[in-house]
Amino acid sequence: MTSSWASFEDKVRAVASAIWNGDCKSQNIGGVALDGVMILSRDAQIFIEITEERELDKVRRDVNKLQTARNAYLAEHQSFPRCFCVVKGSITRSMQEAGEAINISVLSFDQFANIFFNFEKYSHARLTAAFSSAINPLTGAKDEREYVPVSYLLDGSSKELSLADITEMLRGGKKVVLLGEYGTGKSRCSRELFTSLAKTAAATNLYPMALDLRDFWGLRRASELITRHLSELGLDNSLQNAAVRALNVDRLVLLLDGFDELGSQAWSNDSEKLRGIRAKSLEGVRELFSRSTKGALISGREHYFNNNEEMFQALGLSPASTAVVRCKNEFTEEEMRVFFKRYVNEDLVMPEWLPRRPLVCQTIADMEEDELDQMFGVGQDELSFFDHFIKVLCQRDARISASFDAVTIESVLMRLARLTRTRPSNVGPITMGDVQGAFESVVGQMPVEEASLMLQRLPALGRVKSESDDRQFIDSYILDGLRAKDSGALFKMVDRALAGLFATTFVNPLDVLGQRLLERDISAYPKNALEIAKRASADKNKVLSCDIVAGFLRGSSARVDFEGLSITDGNFLQLDLSKSSPTNLAISDTVFGTLSLPASPPVNTTIKHCIAERLVGVSSPTALPAWITDLEADKFDSTESISRIRQIGLQPQHEILATIIRKTFFQKGSGRKEEALLRGLGDIADKGTAPKILNHLLTLEILTRFKGDEGWVYAPNRKHAGRMRTMLYELQTSQDEIWKATAGL
Repeated sequence: MTSSWASFEDKVRAVASAIWNGDCKSQNIGGVALDGVMILSRDAQIFIEITEERELDKVRRDVNKLQTARNAYLAEHQSFPRCFCVVKGSITRSMQEAGEAINISVLSFDQFANIFFNFEKYSHARLTAAFSSAINPLTGAKDEREYVPVSYLLDGSSKELSLADITEMLRGGKKVVLLGEYGTGKSRCSRELFTSLAKTAAATNLYPMALDLRDFWGLRRASELITRHLSELGLDNSLQNAAVRALNVDRLVLLLDGFDELGSQAWSNDSEKLRGIRAKSLEGVRELFSRSTKGALISGREHYFNNNEEMFQALGLSPASTAVVRCKNEFTEEEMRVFFKRYVNEDLVMPEWLPRRPLVCQTIADMEEDELDQMFGVGQDELSFFDHFIKVLCQRDARISASFDAVTIESVLMRLARLTRTRPSNVGPITMGDVQGAFESVVGQMPVEEASLMLQRLPALGRVKSESDDRQFIDSYILDGLRAKDSGALFKMVDRALAGLFATTFVNPLDVLGQRLLERDISAYPKNALEIAKRASADKNKVLSCDIVAGFLRGSSARVDFEGLSITDGNFLQLDLSKSSPTNLAISDTVFGTLSLPASPPVNTTIKHCIAERLVGVSSPTALPAWITDLEADKFDSTESISRIRQIGLQPQHEILATIIRKTFFQKGSGRKEEALLRGLGDIADKGTAPKILNHLLTLEILTRFKGDEGWVYAPNRKHAGRMRTMLYELQTSQDEIWKATAGL
């Protein structure tokens, strides 16, 4: 079957083939030419007449043809075929009656298609229910806000995708993996895709089916996932069976949300065992994909898998035929303007440093005008903004009841943020027992009835879903900051209060905001911070030690002495070694999200047997410095094009040098005109910088030049090609004299 039809007849025959799992084709029966015939067995046959004319006389003629053919077949084979007359468009009662008298069904195309799968009934039930985390965080009900169009990033391309682009990819049979952190719009994207695909389901005979995977933990079969999904929507067995039949004949476009939530009930400290747990939890998903050649989308958190190779294997997808699409962590300026215009009904002028994360913007949009004026009067500093943002949230709740003050609310949130450090789903779930326990640890007593009610509506927490009392943090940016404030408070605690924390295994490290906030407390208590890092690493809390190391290296000191600190089995979302250099530090068997390398080797520092999702500072595994051994990285900085060089984030002089080397040594042609070689480089640094670098390369005879028809032409000295290639591989770690000298030009 195909998804585009040469005619209405082809479309009806394709649906019939799907309904009865056979081949429907035109055939002559007893001298009557029928539009569709299926001989399923000795006792089961299907006869179909198809008409695009909505005229009663035409329907009567087709009914008579079916009766004549059926009588002829009955006389010869002693079997009574089922007969259908399918009309394009709606039918009248008179048309139905024309067939009822002789047991022939006269149906519109939609009615006929519903024999296969009553998609309209499923679609109504699905759109009535919430799509995973696309909910109102206070009530748990589905999010009724109007969709604000956003763009998405396509891996391996500079192109940005719209929702319509992704819809067409799915209609065209493409498999798509949608990655993004909590609160970046994955679930809302699934809902909008479902709505768009549903509009053409009847025309294409392709039916979108949107599953929230977190509801199906422990299910291993594709059919179990489908039937459980429809059962959760309150749909009966006949529709469940029809949905499985649609899967069997490859008529579903699958939208699967939350691959990271399907296996979150199991955890292990052993990375290989954890990889096996993730793979096993996705057995049903792999079977779904193995039984579908049509388009499909599956979404989940960015850092759930160690790398893309594990992701594709666990999902059962081919990298060559799968598009990896990423949600942006923040709105663009225009998207944020549209958001506030739509929900606040006015153009709000926001500071440039304001995080444009959707859920942060949603929280701001719900604030009163005086709260907004107060918040954005605290100065042009993101860390001060975060402090005040949390303060405003807590003060708003404190005004509702005398049970809590703002400080208590913030302390409870910080304690809950610490609790999520041990939860594999990152943002939760948090039970009401957890919330009450956090209150007791902060206040020193169990909450009374009024306080218990208040705890159920703590700011920054939202329901997991409407039928559950469990909560989760509504935004990873807010959660990251609260975790950092909680960890920073440890540096002021007495020793006996820390013992239990060292024996706790954190699994969720701090991100950039958290590391920057933690650095403020580290700078106030550096000795205490380093002592806690050493004790945490020596015990079970490796991630806390990693956070403190990352925080130290966010500071202004040129060098940080870690006094022999050794971290094994750690986890960093970000470790930036490019600004502050560590000394006396050993890291092994650790996972990095992004690892940024320094320009020169750090003193007595090693990284061994580690995995990194992205390595910044070198463009090839062959260029790794000697102090890093056995590092497996998924992505390196790319110097394959000038635009890629500009995305690396090099110092301006080094970006100009890398661009000149790339243009002269590794692009087609024997030379480059001066105007073409220097074009755009004046925008990177002072206009005199590029000529200085060019003259330096001429002096060292790396380049030569000659007069052309339109001025100087610069050519590479090919004997230096290997040296130049090595420099582009090593980038910020390069010890080449040219690279070093360029920094001072």
